[in-house]
Amino acid sequence: MASDSLHDRITDQFSYRGERANIWRGFDFLLDTESFLNMGYSPWYMPHVLGSSQRRLITKIATELKPHLLDSEETQLLDVGCGRGGPTIELAEELNVPALGVDLVPFNIKAARTNAATRGSGGRFLVGDATRLPIATNTVDICTAIDSLVYVPDKPAAFEELARGLKPGGVLAVSDLLTGDSIGTAEADAVRDFAGAWDMPPLSTVEQYLTDLEHAGFTVESVQDITANSVGRFQTWTSLYLFLETHIEGIVERLLAQWGMDRRTVSEQIRHAHRALPHLRHLLVTTTRQ
Repeated sequence: MASDSLHDRITDQFSYRGERANIWRGFDFLLDTESFLNMGYSPWYMPHVLGSSQRRLITKIATELKPHLLDSEETQLLDVGCGRGGPTIELAEELNVPALGVDLVPFNIKAARTNAATRGSGGRFLVGDATRLPIATNTVDICTAIDSLVYVPDKPAAFEELARGLKPGGVLAVSDLLTGDSIGTAEADAVRDFAGAWDMPPLSTVEQYLTDLEHAGFTVESVQDITANSVGRFQTWTSLYLFLETHIEGIVERLLAQWGMDRRTVSEQIRHAHRALPHLRHLLVTTTRQ
């Protein structure tokens, strides 16, 4: 469970309250953040920050899950950290299964329910914590956590809770933002500052993350490094922002002010992200519960 202060900061950030929410107002102009909050996936020949990169990540995860589908009408999907419901709705439709989305932030759940009603989806959405899920034990066949556990400080507790909800042999597909296993002190400091600026707890290393999954009772079936197709694409945009801020006096501040955004906070987040990006890894891990 997130500490009270971290819980409050995360809730504020994703409810458009406080300084840290400003960056999401910027993303609103570029991405479908009314439905999706993940980091996306794009082949090299397609744009990433503009368009449907977030939906493409869901399609990729659905493709990973299809071979694991049971030949049963009773298959249940749980999406942990469902955000505003886009991934849950897309997965339910792609896999043709009933789905439950759980998220820490009431604002997100309200948006998810609205999105489901608009799409005519039968998905259900509940407010809940990844370490205390509102589900019975051994009831879920497929579980996803798409770029959401990065906000959970106690990863082992979250993995144990996901294992509790899954049936034996059930499948977990999780995408997450991690650090490399061998980075120096300066690089680790950059990653720590980035996490703090974005209201994230300290990021796990790849090795620790996979170890935590195994200790929770999961067998790792596949590990895909999708960094080059996701967060690796952001550095072009952070470079452009920092260039404009440095060399074209006032343009960034005027634009952000016009959109009701605080330049100081947004610039801090982008600056820390720019420094950390070379040391981040975005993984897609598929596992089965023992």
